[in-house]
Amino acid sequence: MSKFVEAIKVGEIAPGGMKSVEVEGHEIVVCNAGGKFYAIEGRCGHMNAPLDKGTLDGMILTCPMHFAQFDLTTGEALSGPIPHYLVSETFPPRIGKSSQDIRTLMRDIRTHSIRTYKTRVEAGSVMVAL
Repeated sequence: MSKFVEAIKVGEIAPGGMKSVEVEGHEIVVCNAGGKFYAIEGRCGHMNAPLDKGTLDGMILTCPMHFAQFDLTTGEALSGPIPHYLVSETFPPRIGKSSQDIRTLMRDIRTHSIRTYKTRVEAGSVMVAL
């Protein structure tokens, strides 16, 4: 059975914002989507980037590193990283070769869905279920 513990005070996150917290050893990102609070695993399901540094657009959280996207309500990976061919920058030859090698190494890395946590608001605090 889950127990609810305090993660953050309601006033610490404006609508559309998010904040990373550690709760009993769990790295969690608490999000305020239009006044409703959600809590998700703190790291991306692709390359472990900190999700609180990304962006929140409605119910979609986008990773800051490779732009993988996740559904805030379910944690489902909606898309993997932006493919390299969509990046318009041209790199110097040595960097371009290195970038190509990295793409080859990363081609088999998958984007996994992330954990979500149930939330509720009690006495001005956002509580998460662990």
